[in-house]
Amino acid sequence: MFPVDKPPPALRGFDVLQRLGRGGVGEVFLARSRGGKLVAIKTIADAVAGGGLRPADTFAREASVCARLHHPCIVQVRAFFEEPGFVALVFEYVPGVALGRVMRLCQARRVRVPDRAAWHVIERVMTALAYAHAFQDEGGTATPIVHRDVSPSNVLLDWSGGVKIADFGIAKVLGASPTTRVGLVTGTLGCMAPEQARGEPVNDRADVYAAALLAWRLATGRGPFGKHQTDDFELLRAMRNPRITPLGSLRPDLPEPLLDAIARALEPNLEERTITAAELGEVVRANVDVAAGQAELAALLERSKEALAMAVKRSPGDVTDVGRAAHTLRYEEVALAFDDDAPLDGPTFEAHALPSDTAGADAFPPATAAAPAPEEEPAKEPPPSREARRPRVSGPAVALAALAVVGLVAAAVATWLR
Repeated sequence: MFPVDKPPPALRGFDVLQRLGRGGVGEVFLARSRGGKLVAIKTIADAVAGGGLRPADTFAREASVCARLHHPCIVQVRAFFEEPGFVALVFEYVPGVALGRVMRLCQARRVRVPDRAAWHVIERVMTALAYAHAFQDEGGTATPIVHRDVSPSNVLLDWSGGVKIADFGIAKVLGASPTTRVGLVTGTLGCMAPEQARGEPVNDRADVYAAALLAWRLATGRGPFGKHQTDDFELLRAMRNPRITPLGSLRPDLPEPLLDAIARALEPNLEERTITAAELGEVVRANVDVAAGQAELAALLERSKEALAMAVKRSPGDVTDVGRAAHTLRYEEVALAFDDDAPLDGPTFEAHALPSDTAGADAFPPATAAAPAPEEEPAKEPPPSREARRPRVSGPAVALAALAVVGLVAAAVATWLR
């Protein structure tokens, strides 16, 4: 189950229920703590086993700082364990689903998340980022924490419509951590600021850009770099020099202050990207009924549990005991990154945004319903019958053919009489 033969001593007090996900740098497990609470344990074996990702002391320092982040919109780090060849973080468990899975379900149905629910998510993300960017240590010294991976798989939605950002445990702590090595690109393809995609040092403005990019996706139902989906190199190059269609061109119905704020947050030039997460969150609150958005999101998730459950892959190595597995629903497995589904930047047309079903209950059709088409296609005529497929000959053509036959017969008879 664990990356080593036996669970490390530090984790033997946890009752491991099942593997939630597996990625390139570790695994995530659902477990029960000594106090009986569900927790998510993220193991990172390569961090100290020669993987070269980052030294253990640096990882421990960042984890200890992030463990002091106490905010309702941030997944709480409960504990940090380190042993030779093994590092693990224990997080609070969020009973819900990752935003990325909801967006994929919407994309499959060719609709977008309803506007109020979508902007509620963005407002909560901005609130969490504003808190992290303004973080101070115990001595009152400003130590801004930059997430560096604000992506759909790292935004968790609980069943009540609450929103939490995950994976702050591997964030960049400005002033507390060594400077990021120039040229090293870390993050999710399709979800990075231009300077981050170029491997340059990042600050809080990179998070603002990534969150605004998420807002663009939710508002349009599209991925801005979809045409580069099949080529990672081209996708990375597109992110380094982005040419994103302005949101106002695709959604002119949105409030002007909101469109202006997103445009400022998506400014490719770092020096001109001056809007903060706190400011962008305030613009959203001033122009959208986010309270109604939370209720709308909760209702949408409740109606969609079955469809979301059907979209989840089982991870190898799960504990199959029925009693234990019953502690979690399978569509919660993305609660701590490592979402191995296809990325959101699928093939797309940027000429228009996907429609949003604002009728409420129909926002997500049943899992067995046919996906609605983005626009109505003209009715097709039935295929022609066998009789209709036969070539038609006009009357004059028949007469000319008859005269030609008579002439040939007369010529043949004259030749015979000679």
